[in-house]
Amino acid sequence: MNAFLSTRPGSRRAILSVLLAASLTSVPARGQTPESALNADDGTGAVKVCAPVAMPRWRSMIPAPKTWTFLDCMGFSGEMGASHFQLGCLFANVTPHAQKYAWGPVVAIEKAALAKPQPPMPNCGW
Repeated sequence: MNAFLSTRPGSRRAILSVLLAASLTSVPARGQTPESALNADDGTGAVKVCAPVAMPRWRSMIPAPKTWTFLDCMGFSGEMGASHFQLGCLFANVTPHAQKYAWGPVVAIEKAALAKPQPPMPNCGW
């Protein structure tokens, strides 16, 4: 029973490394499903971006799923501790010298149901 435990420490580490590598390579890779895709428009390659902002200390950006609305971005930003948020778009398929990104205005996070979207122009699905 203790034969495995009595092996040299270096060989134990090697065995564990091989087992870990084998387990990682045996898992089949799964492709991205349409429901989880980040592209707002597969034709243009536009990606929605949500940017939490805590002025003037910090800002961050995340790619947002195409199912997100401005309320999702606002809620996420509030959970991150931000006081404001900004909706954006990144465009992959553009002609030379065309606009590759767009940002809406920086908006204070509203707790009321009267909050209105402030999408960028051009809009990528916000």
